[in-house]
Amino acid sequence: MFYGTRWFYRMLYFVTAMAPAYFLFLLQIDDKFNQPLEVNLAFKGTSLQLNVFWWCGILLILVITLSFLLRKLLIRQYTHSSTNQVLPPDKDYFKENKLEEINGNVISFLLGIVIPAVLIIENNIIIAFVVFIIIQFLIYILIMKSTDIFPNILLIIMGVSLCKTQHNNYVFIFKSKKYQEFKVYVLGDPQKTKMHITMYKK
Repeated sequence: MFYGTRWFYRMLYFVTAMAPAYFLFLLQIDDKFNQPLEVNLAFKGTSLQLNVFWWCGILLILVITLSFLLRKLLIRQYTHSSTNQVLPPDKDYFKENKLEEINGNVISFLLGIVIPAVLIIENNIIIAFVVFIIIQFLIYILIMKSTDIFPNILLIIMGVSLCKTQHNNYVFIFKSKKYQEFKVYVLGDPQKTKMHITMYKK
């Protein structure tokens, strides 16, 4: 799906898309191994106890920040594009009424990818973390080599969707009141990538 695009697009998209799995994993680790994430901090006579909800809060701030960064990079790629622009007649296939698939199947993504990715079957916390990292790596390889859309819930909330055209090209879309003219830009190497970005009228 992301073949021919820059590595940071791939990593940012994957990490933010898999964010629900990270929260579920932390909560399961905390419950199964009797609160191993609790940390007591002492500083100048005061103490602070960090529990799993603190770590989830920190993680939430991190993934939201990364999502905003990815959104900004994508929109900047459209507004200050230095890559090739798709010209007619190919451009017409990216019009909103001709999109084949929008954001994939979110329910299947959650049930088939996120939940199985956080199942803890080991009784050792170190092994549980190692298995989780290995599973994340395998899912990353699978997604990058797959032609299926990998939905990103955080990006969807922020108004950016990933769609598939009738000709099996991928396109990030967003809507804006600043829309003036329908344009489509290539993301990545124009000789390799099938990824694009466009704006629709809000």
